[in-house]
Amino acid sequence: MNLIERLQDSMRQSARERYTAVHVPPFTAFFHPFDAMVYFNYAIPDGPVPGDVSDALRRLRSEFEARQRTPRFEYVDALAPTLASQLRDAGYQQEAEARLMVCTRDTYVPFRAPEGLSFSVLSPDSPREEVREFCVTTRKGFSPGESVVVSDDEVSKTIADLKDGRAFLARMNGQPVSGGLISPPHRGTSELAGVATLQEWRGRGIGAALVSRAAEEAFARGVEVLFLSTISEEAGRLYERVGFRFVTRMLFYVDAPAPAHS
Repeated sequence: MNLIERLQDSMRQSARERYTAVHVPPFTAFFHPFDAMVYFNYAIPDGPVPGDVSDALRRLRSEFEARQRTPRFEYVDALAPTLASQLRDAGYQQEAEARLMVCTRDTYVPFRAPEGLSFSVLSPDSPREEVREFCVTTRKGFSPGESVVVSDDEVSKTIADLKDGRAFLARMNGQPVSGGLISPPHRGTSELAGVATLQEWRGRGIGAALVSRAAEEAFARGVEVLFLSTISEEAGRLYERVGFRFVTRMLFYVDAPAPAHS
């Protein structure tokens, strides 16, 4: 298994541990147990995509619609180079293209945290209210200006997801300002995901410091390869400061005719 195959395999395993998996060969759909938000429900190819998959896409759409979810794909383009055109033919639209970046112990560069910044490393034993702070902070970071309400179910799900992974909450002089998490290691590989900084605190090195702290924790826990995906070139430059390097691209496709659920 080469590096790119290893990353896609890790993504499938991470989704399998967090979501309900439904196999529709040559794809597997992953559904959040209670949240219909489009980004929490998606399909990943099981491996190389063989020939015409129009019938599989129809069956997959039925699985999403039965759960009132929007059909969506997240996958590494290099491992399924013919899929994008088939998705477009089936009515999907490209939602985004992301840079897939990797950091190892050899490339990792510690980043000094700004004065006043502290970190909490969250585990299943962390207080519920601290986990709720993490959920609120990252949600606000991704949706500036929107009202954010975090349910008890979301707090419980986040705690369960931390069984073998870790979340990080950054505070500036005690005020929550940024968050992110690392997935449970799978064959020495882990994903850094959900990194978000509150809009009013961006541009101060807080995100880079959080990524550095997360990488430090991951490598201390035996991770060999830490990876992430980013759409923003600005964020990509931030990650490069901590030792991440571009390896390939991911594609995100969403079913255009389907109603959006959030």
